[in-house]
Amino acid sequence: MSDADNSNIEITDSHEILEKLQEIVSQLKAIPSNQIDVPHLNNTEDELQNILPQLQFALFNAQDEKNWEQVNKLRDAVHECKDTLNSVRAAIIRATIIGIKPANLAEMQKILQEIKSTAKTKSQIDYIIYVLRFMRKLFL
Repeated sequence: MSDADNSNIEITDSHEILEKLQEIVSQLKAIPSNQIDVPHLNNTEDELQNILPQLQFALFNAQDEKNWEQVNKLRDAVHECKDTLNSVRAAIIRATIIGIKPANLAEMQKILQEIKSTAKTKSQIDYIIYVLRFMRKLFL
């Protein structure tokens, strides 16, 4: 497989992850009365559980290819995904309703707009990390 083929696989995987994150943020933004309840948290947990192995697989591939710059970014992405997943799980255990602040709603709108433009750049992994950090902040 050529380098171009490897980068296409990587971009496709990143694009798919960004689409899933966009879907999560859209669902959270559309919640009536800006209150994240347990069913929404469960859905978010499921989505993040699906994203984590994709990031881990991409990390494994980058390590196998000795692409150390990509390895470092993907390690950050895996770490952020795990932390976000833990924050969501903690919120489920607390079983409280989480309010969404107006500033966070504005940040969600910004994320949704930027995902479209980021999908065309090479900074997709950096943006995945950014979105995961924002989501973790929502659940703290």
